[in-house]
Amino acid sequence: MKKGLIKFQTSIDSENIKNNKFFTSIESRTTFVFKWIVSVIDSGFLVQIQDITGRKKSGESLRKSEEKYHRLFDDDLTGDFIATPEGIILECNPSFVEIYGFDKSDQAVGSDISKFNLTDWVNLVARLKDECKIKNYQSWQRRPDGKEIHVVANVVGIFSDSGVLTQVKGYVFDDTDRKNAEESLRKSEEKYHRLFDDDLTGDFIATLDGKILECNPSFADIYSLDDCKNIDQLNISNFNSFDWPYLINRLKSERKIKGFHSWQRRSDGMRIHVVANVVGIFSDSGVLTQVKGYVFDDTDRKKAEELLAHSKHQITEILDSIQDGFISLNHYWNLIYVNRRAAEYADAEPEDLIEQNLWEKFPELNGTAYETAFRKAMDEQEIQHFENKGLQTLDHWFDVSVYPSVDGISIYWRDITSTKNSKKN
Repeated sequence: MKKGLIKFQTSIDSENIKNNKFFTSIESRTTFVFKWIVSVIDSGFLVQIQDITGRKKSGESLRKSEEKYHRLFDDDLTGDFIATPEGIILECNPSFVEIYGFDKSDQAVGSDISKFNLTDWVNLVARLKDECKIKNYQSWQRRPDGKEIHVVANVVGIFSDSGVLTQVKGYVFDDTDRKNAEESLRKSEEKYHRLFDDDLTGDFIATLDGKILECNPSFADIYSLDDCKNIDQLNISNFNSFDWPYLINRLKSERKIKGFHSWQRRSDGMRIHVVANVVGIFSDSGVLTQVKGYVFDDTDRKKAEELLAHSKHQITEILDSIQDGFISLNHYWNLIYVNRRAAEYADAEPEDLIEQNLWEKFPELNGTAYETAFRKAMDEQEIQHFENKGLQTLDHWFDVSVYPSVDGISIYWRDITSTKNSKKN
């Protein structure tokens, strides 16, 4: 009565009006939606009732569809956008805002995507005009905050009825971490090959029967090969036919061998000594399939070691053959060499005295002229020479010389009892 006209909608459940003859044709439960228009006229009220159930459902379906689209658009982890061919952003989702470092959507909408990489955008638009759709387009771009990112995009062109490109719709994924990892891996591989080629150690990969699959220049140099480019017929087992099978058998159980020593004969017939670290390469089922090795030529060191061992053996034979006592001690007063004559004085075997502490093994030396001379030679690095009676054999006299060295001291003594006795007589 106050407004003169009102409009409203109501819904009616057919379950509640099933006894009404107007709804007798309804077989299943249905909710009806009616639109009411009520107006005031002279004689009372004019009421118009319209069944809008179908239209309501259609509108509701469209509303839900739009809500679902916007929900998917907003929740998509991919940066979705629509832009003009010039690059002006018309619409974008939160992921796009985050990828390009905007604080909020208002900043992103209206911004110019072409500024992120102008050359790429121009090329992209030119391609879209011909191809209409581009998949996996990759590009390095600079965000408005200056940070460089790498993106992968699927881009679709939107065209007018006359075939003119009017908009660009894109789906952008930020794969900067993957791209950086890929770049790092590439540099790592380059560094590996550079190290592999420049390594002074002879590096190789071989089959179980010894066929060389790959090697570096140092390997070729060690084994007197022309180069590692033509290695099809090269077999490492030929350098030492006994050691290689033995090495393979050990690798099957040990998987890795460090400091493997071997005398080998290289391709020009020269005999060399190598030290190798060898690693087995196994299949998923645990079967040894290849051998990776790192070889160092230590022929000079080995020969020097053998020469030194030979010289040491000769010296030992000489010192053991003399009838005088000779011992060597390190700075900790531990015996590092005892000849046979000296061991006889101690009533022991030479090997039983090695590494024994002089003062603990022979406490009777403490407080004697022997101790005084030994410590003075060690501390002042001066040769000491004296004559003194034996500690266990008091009727024997000894001429003792003590020689300091960088390693400790050496003590040489000879029995002069007969000389002393002859002087008395």
